[in-house]
Amino acid sequence: MQWIRLIGFCLLAAAMVMMLRQMNPAVAGLLSVAFGALVVGMVLPGVKAYIETIQSFLNSLDLDAEYYRIMLKAMGIVLVTQMAVQICRDMDAPSIARRAELCGRIALLGVAMPVFITLTQMAVDVLR
Repeated sequence: MQWIRLIGFCLLAAAMVMMLRQMNPAVAGLLSVAFGALVVGMVLPGVKAYIETIQSFLNSLDLDAEYYRIMLKAMGIVLVTQMAVQICRDMDAPSIARRAELCGRIALLGVAMPVFITLTQMAVDVLR
């Protein structure tokens, strides 16, 4: 039921920002960012359960702890990038949003590189 309250809160925030945008666009943009931060703050405690589930799953597979860290870093990059992109779009800055997406993709590529190298090395070893 927590998600219903969050969705209702988001709808209320959207209505307030829409009305305020006509009178003062700058304040509406800041209010949108503030509401977004508040919603993220309300959702973050629930993320701990997801992290614990992923950790127990990876432990059951008996994988190296490095893969767990890579997966968490990748998820963090995706979430932070998406949040930044949405904030940029809310602030009517689509070109900056595209640059934020590019930065997130490059960061994700950098984090995933050790996995890519390991898989490539394994494939080469099998072919030899």
